[in-house]
Amino acid sequence: MTFSEAKRSQYGALASFYDGFLAITGFKKGMENFLDRIPFEFADGDIVLDAGTGTGLAAFYLAKRFPKIEIYASDLDLKMLKEAKAIAKKEGLNNVKFFQNDLNFPGDLYELEGGKKVSVSGEFFKAVITSGVLEHVDIKKAIPQLSTLLLPGGMFLNIGVKKNPMVSVFEIMYKFKPNSTEEIKYLCRKSGLEKIERINFQPADFPANLSRVAIIAQKSR
Repeated sequence: MTFSEAKRSQYGALASFYDGFLAITGFKKGMENFLDRIPFEFADGDIVLDAGTGTGLAAFYLAKRFPKIEIYASDLDLKMLKEAKAIAKKEGLNNVKFFQNDLNFPGDLYELEGGKKVSVSGEFFKAVITSGVLEHVDIKKAIPQLSTLLLPGGMFLNIGVKKNPMVSVFEIMYKFKPNSTEEIKYLCRKSGLEKIERINFQPADFPANLSRVAIIAQKSR
């Protein structure tokens, strides 16, 4: 059994219409408004990991805003990845590579085409972005591993799901658990990250502001 056959998430059934749903509801625009305010600093050739990319919302935002960087977009679900690749092709984005990955082992990436294993170890990425995905893994293991993959001075940005009654319904449906921002911040500090800050979504980011909260940090130099 191959990695792609053995590993799937519960989101695969949504893949074909997920991106359209995010656009129609305004969630995609709200997320992009939020990302506009993040102080990204990239040089040509920098490599960024979007771990748990889904259908590529954050990856494609960065690919368009910074066309001279390279984005590794990874996800557990093969259907999501194939949909993301189709969107990238349609939009003419050539600086995104797609990998299947179990975020419990973030350094083990499998190329979407062919399934070749690409092992990333040590300080490699200028930034690591996780959005709505740490709720599905053991953060006590995932955050330290993600930190080791960051270059000194590199950015860690987690866009997490915040606890509220609306989110509780999805917790049951998709079997995830929101993490407290304090626990994320604690694990960031413990993993060698500094300049840790909570960033709240604004009303202009609606409807993403209803269910998202972010933590930004930097790898110690």
